[in-house]
Amino acid sequence: MNCAEAASLHNASSIIIIPALEPPPALVKYVQALRERGFQRIVVVDDGSSPASAGIFASLAELRECVVLRHEVNRGKGAALKTALRHCLQQGWQEVYCRVIMVDADGQHAVEDVCGMARASAEHPDAYVLGIRDFNQKIVPARSRFGNRLTSGAFHLLYGRYLRDTQTGLRALPASLWRWATEVAGDRFEYETNCLVQAMKQGIPMAEMPIQTLYFDKNAGTHYRTLRDSWPIFKVLISHLGTYSLAGALSAVAALAAFAWTDLVWLRGAGPAGRIFAASIVSAAVGSLTRLLLHWLFRVRTERNMTDATAKYYLLIAGQMLASYLVVLAIHSATGWTAVWVKLVADIVLAIIGYQIHPRWLFKGEH
Repeated sequence: MNCAEAASLHNASSIIIIPALEPPPALVKYVQALRERGFQRIVVVDDGSSPASAGIFASLAELRECVVLRHEVNRGKGAALKTALRHCLQQGWQEVYCRVIMVDADGQHAVEDVCGMARASAEHPDAYVLGIRDFNQKIVPARSRFGNRLTSGAFHLLYGRYLRDTQTGLRALPASLWRWATEVAGDRFEYETNCLVQAMKQGIPMAEMPIQTLYFDKNAGTHYRTLRDSWPIFKVLISHLGTYSLAGALSAVAALAAFAWTDLVWLRGAGPAGRIFAASIVSAAVGSLTRLLLHWLFRVRTERNMTDATAKYYLLIAGQMLASYLVVLAIHSATGWTAVWVKLVADIVLAIIGYQIHPRWLFKGEH
C-alpha cells in the first residue's frame, strides 16, 4: 500500500465531529473539502445557534453522509461533543470506524492537519491525540497565548507532564474511548481540560502532533471568553491538588519519621557516616512506598504510565537520596546540628529540584 492509499484509508475510517455555534458560511465549503479528502462521515452539532445560521446548517444537512444534530439552546462545547459521541455510539459506528476527529467550526484547523490527525491516530491507535499549535508565533492573539500558557503551566505543575497546547480543539479519539469521553464531566470549554486530567489519572496514553497555527481577524470568531471560561478550566486543574498535596505531605512525614527512628533510636551511637547513610536508605524506601500506596488509594496520577518508567523513577529516588545524604552529613559534621532537622530543610529543596527534573527526564522523548 502506497502513502496515498494509506492516507485515504485513514481518512475513510475516521468520523469528523464539529461542534458549531453561529458558524461562518465558510463552514459549508470546509466540510465539502473534508469530504473530498475521503472523510465519509461527518457529524455537526448546532449548539443553539440563532435563526440567522439556519441556512448554513440546512446546507450542511444536504451534504451526503453529513449529519446535523441540534441543541435547542446553547449548552456548551463539551455538551455538543458528547452529543455527537453518543450519536456515534447509538449508531454502532464504533464497530465500523476507528476514531473520531474533533474539529472546531471557525476554520482554525487546516484540512491537511485534519488528515494528519487521522494518520497520527492510526500510528497511535490507543492514544488520545492532540493537535498542538505554536504559541510563540506573532499571529497568536495575546489572550490566546496567555490562556494556553496559564493552563499548560498549571497542568505541568499539578500533573507532572507538559502539554504544549492544552486548549487545542483538534483532537483524535479512538473508538475504544468514545464511551469514556461521554462520561467525563463538563459541558463547556472546561470539558476538554477535564478529558486531559482524566486521561492522566486513568493512565490513558496521549500523543501530540504539530499543526498549523491559524487565526483570523485576531480570533474574533471565537466564543471563548478569557475570564469567564478560564476560571472553570483552572478549577478543573486545581481540583486534583488536594489529594496530590495530601499524598506528598503524608509520605514526607513517613519518610522523616523513618529517618528519625533510624538515626536517633535504632543506630544511635554509631558513626555519623554509616548512621546517616542507613537512615537515608530507610527514609527513601518508606517515603517512596508510602507515596505509591497513597497515589493508588487516592487515584492520583502524575505521569502517563508509571510502570513504563519504574526503573527511571527509582533511579531518580536514589539520586535524591544520595544528594540528601551528602548534604545532611556535611552540614551535620560541620555544625553538629541534629541530622533530622537538617534533612527536613534539605529534602524540601531537593524535592523542588526533583519535581522539575522528573517530568523532563523521566519521560524524555515520549509523545
